[in-house]
Amino acid sequence: MTASTFRRYGLGLLSLVLLVLPSRLAAQDYEVPIVTDTYALQNARVVQAPGQVLESATVVVRDGVIDAVGPDAEVPYDARTIEADSLVVYAGFIDGLSHAGVEMPEDEDTDVEDPGTPPPDAAGIQPDRAVRPFLSPDESALQSLRKAGFTLGHVAPEGQMLPGASAHVFYGGETANDMVLEAGPTLFAQLQTADGYVYPATGMAVIAQMRQLYREAERRQQLEAAYERDPTGRPQPPQDPQHSALFPVLDGEQPLAFYADEALSLHRILALRQELDFPLVLAGLGEGHELVGALQAVDAPLFLTLDLPEEPTRTSGSDTTVADTTSAPSRYYSPDLQTPSYETVAEEEKNLELRHAMERQDYLETAATLHDAGLEFGFTTREADPGDVRSNLRTMIDQGLPEQTALAALTTRPAAQLGLDDRLGTVEAGKIANLVVTDGSYFAEDTKVTHVFVDGRLYDYSADGSDEGEVSGDVSAVLGTWSYTLDTPQGELSGEVTIEGDPSGLDGTFVGPQGDEQSLQSVSFDGTTLSFTVASPQGGSVSVSVTVEGDTFEGSASTSGGSFPIAGERTSAPDAIRK
Repeated sequence: MTASTFRRYGLGLLSLVLLVLPSRLAAQDYEVPIVTDTYALQNARVVQAPGQVLESATVVVRDGVIDAVGPDAEVPYDARTIEADSLVVYAGFIDGLSHAGVEMPEDEDTDVEDPGTPPPDAAGIQPDRAVRPFLSPDESALQSLRKAGFTLGHVAPEGQMLPGASAHVFYGGETANDMVLEAGPTLFAQLQTADGYVYPATGMAVIAQMRQLYREAERRQQLEAAYERDPTGRPQPPQDPQHSALFPVLDGEQPLAFYADEALSLHRILALRQELDFPLVLAGLGEGHELVGALQAVDAPLFLTLDLPEEPTRTSGSDTTVADTTSAPSRYYSPDLQTPSYETVAEEEKNLELRHAMERQDYLETAATLHDAGLEFGFTTREADPGDVRSNLRTMIDQGLPEQTALAALTTRPAAQLGLDDRLGTVEAGKIANLVVTDGSYFAEDTKVTHVFVDGRLYDYSADGSDEGEVSGDVSAVLGTWSYTLDTPQGELSGEVTIEGDPSGLDGTFVGPQGDEQSLQSVSFDGTTLSFTVASPQGGSVSVSVTVEGDTFEGSASTSGGSFPIAGERTSAPDAIRK
């Protein structure tokens, strides 16, 4: 792939260096370091599985696979070494159901001639679709979840009642084909009505439509089987992609993966499953605490939502402060409270706040409730804000979910539930190199994710959120706008660097040749040496270190793929420091 191809995708210059050059170095003879896909995490605390810990071990990754794990694991000569004596290595987290990486096309506004019998796509009946054509490695939620430690997910297309077939998807890669580990493990389903005034427009209508589809698919499958046995004198059976897509479900080979949070929807799904006897994956379960007994009777993988309700707020007038509902609202809530006059409205409002808080508390304790009931579950990030995932996990742990169970729900349990435990879920030699590296316990509030491996690809977050850098020299020597030239095997690439700030700290921007702009991180200057990092949109970073002399600088830009000369000249400076 040429540099111009990457420019068309609008990547920043440093992302171009990070991604383009490694693919070229193998084919051309340049005096730059050889790119390697072999890594060694040395002297790390390795959590191989919940409760199985190596206090000081080396993890070797080669060709996308964990090559070796252990205190005496040999470091290959061609490995990029990461000193991990202060780091913790976990198996990459597995998302039980999500839309991460999915970018659906915008729906076209089309009039439906007969809303009572709409075409399948208008009714939300699209089980013949596959998720692969809609995958993008640059989708923002996927990148955010990867940074939180998720490396693979059970990913489904978006839509209404039957959006299409899912895939087991790596949360990284350069193309959609890189991302797909396994296509079509389930058909995604939900009790979602069609858009507009189109059938099915109610929850019960969706149930009726699903029942009708299933029974009709059974009938057509039987007709096809009879026709194959003896076509003589028989008309060819009717065929369409929507009903044919349900045949693997009828055969018990492909589950319907339902998502539902509300207790009523969960009851309806379980009743439909009992009636039609299809294989099931059940995700959401936000109100699962209300039907523990029913869930105990279900032989199906369960995935609990990582989306938690926010604290209740006052809504009267302009007061939107968090309602004071005490730490034990059930002790003060009165189910028999009545409001005989306007003078007691405030008392009723307080009682309603207590009821809201009680329901929220039950929701927060759902994970612990399911665990106490002996139910094994993984987690789903669908509908969860990626930035809230870790804090919500800590909340679940605070509400009674054991930490080891939380880790199992991120790793070993979803691997087993999705049929991937022979390849994922633990840190063992021979398994796919999906790893999460942190600078402490993942569940601790101040812990940072420093590195993530997805199918052996390294995403380096060690520079993210780091200190702003140290300034000990005269900042007037670097403030202003600098043009730079980066010498690469593809030729010279040019852009601008702007340095701003004062003796208390520096920051700035890095502008690529196509005008794309990225923020500088960890800017340091000691009077002679200027250094900073820039995060790549693909994960990872590039470190720049240059020596400043007057209005010029020279130095290098370093990535995991090598180090490349960079030179620059100051083109403008703040008026206060101009000579």
